[in-house]
Amino acid sequence: MVVDAILGPYTRGVDDLDAFVAELRRRLSDPARAGRDLVVASIVRDRGSTPRKAGAKMLIDPAGPQLGTVGGGCGEAEVVSRAHRVLATGEPQRLEVSLLEEDGWESPSICGGVLDVFLERCGETLGGVPATEIFAALDTARARGLAAALVSITRAPRTHAALLGRKCVVDERGVQRLPFADATIDAAAVEQALRALARGEPSEEALDGGWALFVEPLVTAPELVIVGAGHVGQALARVAPAAGFAVTVLDDRASFANPHRLPEARAIVVADPRTALTELPQRRSRAIVLVTRGHKLDADCLRVALGLDWFYLGMIGSRRRVRRILEHLAGEGLDPDRLARVHAPIGLDIGAETPGEIAVAVVAEIVDVRRRGRATAVSLSRRG
Repeated sequence: MVVDAILGPYTRGVDDLDAFVAELRRRLSDPARAGRDLVVASIVRDRGSTPRKAGAKMLIDPAGPQLGTVGGGCGEAEVVSRAHRVLATGEPQRLEVSLLEEDGWESPSICGGVLDVFLERCGETLGGVPATEIFAALDTARARGLAAALVSITRAPRTHAALLGRKCVVDERGVQRLPFADATIDAAAVEQALRALARGEPSEEALDGGWALFVEPLVTAPELVIVGAGHVGQALARVAPAAGFAVTVLDDRASFANPHRLPEARAIVVADPRTALTELPQRRSRAIVLVTRGHKLDADCLRVALGLDWFYLGMIGSRRRVRRILEHLAGEGLDPDRLARVHAPIGLDIGAETPGEIAVAVVAEIVDVRRRGRATAVSLSRRG
């Protein structure tokens, strides 16, 4: 079913998503309720103080209990009431839920904000698009290890009312599937999807002409490519999965790069890392850490990695050695802006000494960059 296809393979910023997806699967696959549609209510915009934020979802099922919440109180009761109308007509609706008057002591929603909730019927189709087509679009991105975004039309002018709720899928490369057949809206969908994927947060943006697009990033696990399977590389492969990274290790030494030493790695490539880097598929949601057995190999791998997509690129080494490598590459004419983004030396200032401690410091720095934190970097010159 379509909602299972949309939510199942991914992690998103929704509370109790696993439980939501598991229950949704059970209900949609239950033969006893065949032909009975559901309504999915999504918060597409929030203003002021609200109990839930954009991206939160609720499932309204006339044949079973409600799943999830958009904030409780009278506002949620209004959403549930409107959901029955959506079920009857099949037409998606947008509802403004004001919590400004729900500030009494007896209200469970002691807030002062406003929510915009988009309600749509869910069954064999969603937004006028066959479930199988949405599933295929998302599954294609997942199979290729690409982050993707689901883009929904949440406002449309009256002349295009039939497009309200229509959906497309945009992956991190900007490839759009199930286009809206309107060049302007399609271009806006791609642009907005890429911004949302970079932030990792759902968002709605208004467009000229009475349109609005709501983008929900459906993000696969970010990848950490560890170039070098020595002591630090091995420790990184242990620590990074706990922070949500899918680990790939590149090393030309089978005695180091093997499942026995790296049981947590998703993929192990035994080959010259300079060549292996060039064969990686392009992904924006990737971090690369260079911890090879020698500074010359680090520099060669850095030269290759600079031409790839990544949100983080780091190289181990002392400040003096790192400065010499970067100056040498700059002298070769490599892009100075790309060189300036290289994290070298790597790691946050936690006083790390052992390979395990260094791995924690490096993964923390990667998370800090990914989440746009404000931590402080430190020189780590140990080599694995």
